[in-house]
Amino acid sequence: MRYQRPLLTIIMMCAGVSLTLHAAEQASIKRQEPERQGDFWEQRVECSLPVRAGARLVVRADAGSVAVKPGAAERMECQVRLRVHTSDEAKARHYFEAYELSVRPLEGGGAYLSGRSPREGRNFLQGGADFQIAVPARFNADVETKGGGIDVEKLDGELVGVTAGGNIRTGDVSGATRVETAGGSIHLGDIGSRLEARTAGGGIRAGNVKGNATLETSGGEIVAGQIAGSLTAQTAGGDVVLRGATGAIAAQTAGGQILIGESGGSVLAQTAGGSIRLLGSRGRMEVKTAGGSIDLWQIRSAVDAATAAGRILAQIDPSDKTFSACEFQNASGDVLVYLPPGLPLTIDAAIDAAAGHDILTDFPLKIQRQKDSFVQGTMSGHGDLNGGGEVLRIRTVSGNIEIRKLDARTQERLKESQDSFWKRWEEEK
Repeated sequence: MRYQRPLLTIIMMCAGVSLTLHAAEQASIKRQEPERQGDFWEQRVECSLPVRAGARLVVRADAGSVAVKPGAAERMECQVRLRVHTSDEAKARHYFEAYELSVRPLEGGGAYLSGRSPREGRNFLQGGADFQIAVPARFNADVETKGGGIDVEKLDGELVGVTAGGNIRTGDVSGATRVETAGGSIHLGDIGSRLEARTAGGGIRAGNVKGNATLETSGGEIVAGQIAGSLTAQTAGGDVVLRGATGAIAAQTAGGQILIGESGGSVLAQTAGGSIRLLGSRGRMEVKTAGGSIDLWQIRSAVDAATAAGRILAQIDPSDKTFSACEFQNASGDVLVYLPPGLPLTIDAAIDAAAGHDILTDFPLKIQRQKDSFVQGTMSGHGDLNGGGEVLRIRTVSGNIEIRKLDARTQERLKESQDSFWKRWEEEK
């Protein structure tokens, strides 16, 4: 039932200092005397309000950090630490008197908490507030602050966290989550539904996500666990490390390496400077770097991979039904491709400037080369394997091309390398 009782304005008086608090009759308020702490004054305020599990906490603060943690089953309890930078006790008391703290119930058993610092023109004092809030374990939270960090210990519900400047950190959150900061890092636990995380400056780290995920930063690394859905990860400068996703993955960085685990959909990976390592995809893969090596393991479908400088290594391991046309282009470096012996495909390989380079293959190809191996010119290799099929196109301007059989020993060696890499990643995470 919607709350219909009129709100009251309560003036709390103690030792000549007043604090204006807007609250419903259910609110319980306890306040301590101001204390001097070095070059600033501090006042602590405690408040509580009856709530219902599964309801929503709404916090609006014009400044200060906000921390939310699990608490009593049917109460919202908060501790607010007000502080002001002045050595003048009278000015400090005046500041605390003018600070507006509002507490009121919301429909469905929720709680609304807000804080607004006084603004006094030329007499403005630098102050702030830190909120420590406890709510039932099963609760939703909507937190906004215009200056300060947000820390959510654990939440069985949905979360919205927005700050104009500060770090955001959470433990595990069971519901849909959206977090944004205009300047700070984001560090999240496991998320039980869809996730949106954005920062204008800082890294993003997230655990496993049971839903689609969007991770965007204007400057910093992006690291995420397993995503049960599609994944978009974009950074203007930093590494992108993604454990994998059941859906499509789009990963882009203007400067850094990209490391991606297995994907159940398509993969787009682009970096302006750094290596790219991908472990398998059931959909099309588009992989581009302006400077760095490319390692592609367990390719099951179409691939378009290109680098301006670095090695390309590709392990093609599909069934006859899933393999599609693949293209590998290298402006300056070697290309090494492992193929299953029984896969039907057509090979089209070429080295544009072959002087001192060669095409080395375990398969029967027709090789065309210059008579003098040190004369600048094109070398090419063509062949239909197992009757021919989709085209495997390999190009390098200056480098060797190797096309090798993927036997059991080689496959095991490549698998050990992959497992070792992700084990190290899990330990560092």
